[in-house]
Amino acid sequence: FDYKSGQWVRIACLELGENEYHPFTISSAPHEEYLSLHIRAVGPWTYNLRNLYDPDNLEGKLAYPSVYVDGPYGEGHQDWYRYEVAILVGGGIGVTPFASILKDIVHKSKIADLRFPCKKVYFLWVTRTQKQFEWMTDIIREVENVDSNQFMDTHIFVTQFKEKFDLRTTMLYICERHFQKVAGKSLFTGLSAVTHFGRPNFQDFLKSVRSEHPNVRTFGVFSCGPPNMTNNLDGACTNLNKQEGATFNHHFENF
Repeated sequence: FDYKSGQWVRIACLELGENEYHPFTISSAPHEEYLSLHIRAVGPWTYNLRNLYDPDNLEGKLAYPSVYVDGPYGEGHQDWYRYEVAILVGGGIGVTPFASILKDIVHKSKIADLRFPCKKVYFLWVTRTQKQFEWMTDIIREVENVDSNQFMDTHIFVTQFKEKFDLRTTMLYICERHFQKVAGKSLFTGLSAVTHFGRPNFQDFLKSVRSEHPNVRTFGVFSCGPPNMTNNLDGACTNLNKQEGATFNHHFENF
């Protein structure tokens, strides 16, 4: 079973039905010993799946019920390394394909003789609160600890706060920026990644990336998340592609 970071599989469990396969993105990296999926329990099948494998419900059973895996299947995210500069945008549970990619980056950065076209990766994580996905924070921290060449540039957008600053958000913003300057990490996440309040302005961000890399002719943009986020990003890419200069190739998946 060989796969690339960013791919997905379909899984089935006979105890939940004999004719149902459900697709999920692989959250482990190819070099890891185990295949892992992060599944959010939001519907009947995923909720029953969680209950079925709850250790408290396994009393009297000799083993976990079998899971059948079909795949892996490819999609646009697996080609991130083909671009000199790649921009990864994950929203909500749509961050899972980037968990695999970030762990793959950590692994590749430790291989001295490995060469591939990508020279810089920007990762934007858009989440209501990072507390929902603490496992992702741990992965970003691992990336930061080994990224001595500043290959990754990470930005976290916490959307539970208002974009137009009220008094509370203004105070949080001041404390966050002061703490970042003094400690070199975020007050909220404990990461070196910059924490922003509100939703990202994708067009402004892409413009800044284009200015930062004037010699790059084509940028790879990869997003996964809710439709309104991917649509906004796609609109920003389309608008900038109408202008003279570098182009942005957008690949996206919706959750």
